[in-house]
Amino acid sequence: MFTLIFDHIRQAAIIAACLVLVGCGGRFGGAGDGPAAPAPTQVTVTADRIVITGPEGFCVDPTSTRDSSDTSFVLLGNCAAISNSRRARQPTTPAVLTATVSAPSTDGRLSDSLGQLDGFFRSDEGLTLLSRSGDPAQVTILDTALDGGVFLLHANDTSDDAIGGVQSEYWRAYLDVGPRIATLSVLSLEERNLSREESLSLLLSFVRLVQGANLDVPLAPMTPIDPIAPMTTPPQPAVQPTPRPQSVAPAPASPRIMPLERPTLWNVGFFRRILG
Repeated sequence: MFTLIFDHIRQAAIIAACLVLVGCGGRFGGAGDGPAAPAPTQVTVTADRIVITGPEGFCVDPTSTRDSSDTSFVLLGNCAAISNSRRARQPTTPAVLTATVSAPSTDGRLSDSLGQLDGFFRSDEGLTLLSRSGDPAQVTILDTALDGGVFLLHANDTSDDAIGGVQSEYWRAYLDVGPRIATLSVLSLEERNLSREESLSLLLSFVRLVQGANLDVPLAPMTPIDPIAPMTTPPQPAVQPTPRPQSVAPAPASPRIMPLERPTLWNVGFFRRILG
């Protein structure tokens, strides 16, 4: 099943690499002073009507969006730049957002393979997939994390065919959206260095909005699990409790230990280094 999931991730990566390179030219710069042209804040793509929408101030660039019944690529940028008007909304965190939607799957979900993704992307095969030039030596994995059923990746791609106007570092999220895998990315602009917190906060906001816009889309089926026969235990004779002598004071009650709250963001890379 993981091979099938990999095929969907590879497909999404190829679409994103090709379309970002041809679709990003000149759309990130300043805006004019004329009246704001309509700039959509969301778009519906693929045959099962997956909705892609971004945080406040981000609009869909229709000239860079590619959609078919099977796959799609969406680029979102500054609403003021896309509408060519300074009067339009602008994001508080300047960046470029992209979304790639894979072909539908009937063979399990990405969330079924979350535990394998960190190792996969750190392999030559995974690094080659992430590289715009196909050279694994050009890609460095800076961090990975899990946020519920979402896999987060922070990487740096120094390939020569870098995307104009954006930096080589990016944050990316892989998640199930209906029966498909969505790849959501945050790319920092060349003239604006985003902190780790800014990039990650923007990406998670993007993820939540896309998830919330697609709550009615049925998910792909879970990976089948072979049933395990219940174990039978022969009946045991009842054990009578031994009466406690009255002269013995009862043991003091153990202090109540409250369970630690598990962080929402679980750093996979950190635990891989600890567990070796």
